[in-house]
Amino acid sequence: MSDEREERDETDSVQARALSLRLTVRRAHAAARAGDLDLAARLLDERDELHECGELGGLAGAGRATVPAALNLRAKVHAQRGELIEADACWSRVEAVAPDDPDAAAGRRTLAKIAAGRRHARPVVHTGRVAVVAAALAGAALIGGGGWLLAGSVGGGEGDRQPSGSVADADTGSERLREESRRADGLKARLAALEAGATADAERRETTLDAVAKRLAMPGVEIRRQADDIQLVFRQGLFPYDSVISPEGASALTEIGRRLADLKSESGADTGAGSGAGVETTVVGHSVAVPGGAPSGGSVVALNRARVAAQYLAQDSDLRLTDFQLVSADQRRGPFPATAANAPRNRTVTLLITPR
Repeated sequence: MSDEREERDETDSVQARALSLRLTVRRAHAAARAGDLDLAARLLDERDELHECGELGGLAGAGRATVPAALNLRAKVHAQRGELIEADACWSRVEAVAPDDPDAAAGRRTLAKIAAGRRHARPVVHTGRVAVVAAALAGAALIGGGGWLLAGSVGGGEGDRQPSGSVADADTGSERLREESRRADGLKARLAALEAGATADAERRETTLDAVAKRLAMPGVEIRRQADDIQLVFRQGLFPYDSVISPEGASALTEIGRRLADLKSESGADTGAGSGAGVETTVVGHSVAVPGGAPSGGSVVALNRARVAAQYLAQDSDLRLTDFQLVSADQRRGPFPATAANAPRNRTVTLLITPR
């Protein structure tokens, strides 16, 4: 159970990192569209996943898919700033993790033409928060297709003149950045609330399990604490044969029933056990495989033992038979190792106590 819990925690951590990376990419994209290339570059460079143009360790699924998109954006920001070597390095990393990425292939082809002198590279904007015209142009350039970098032929003319923008375009870009930032902050707050809720639930469960274990501790009973529940194991078998219970077993179950009833009545009260003191009880019947009988799959005898045990749990308390779940365990899964010496101990029931 602890391994499963660690696996769930690790999965939650991976999903949180993936969500955080996607939010960062969205904010960086909005900053670039508004012309603030310094902010876009800084947001991307702060991500460990993109260190030295991208590492995929610790991410999976959608998180891994986000890394090439982030690197593509970082490469375009490099190119807009005239940092062509760095842009090529980022696109090279994209191709290493996503060989069929069309943006990376197109970007590297363009850089190769520039290096060969066949195209002229002119950064669309300079670093920092740029003027109104440059901001509007950068916003269009970073979302557009093949025109994000090229400035036409070497000889000048119409292709070398930057198109003009407007104050309205810049205001729209700034508002879009603010809206993206608000959305990202909202998602962060929701994620933090979910994580806080999960932590609080885990703490309440731990407190409840501690209180239940303390309340049910008694001679002859072994309490096996697990991640999400408690298993009560009787050190001696309760059924000498068939579904006939021993006097000691009947007495122990009756006492446990009274204590379970107390836990039920205290649920939600300030008793030190916490508001989660209410529990669900599963009675698990066990049997020993016999020659000629089924070696696995549970048995009628085991289920009858669970039924008899539930009757004693309920008889001196206000609990009802419907308060218990009755199941038969597999013959191979007794509370003690399946040896001849342990056969009398495995003719028994165990109780699985789970906080509500």
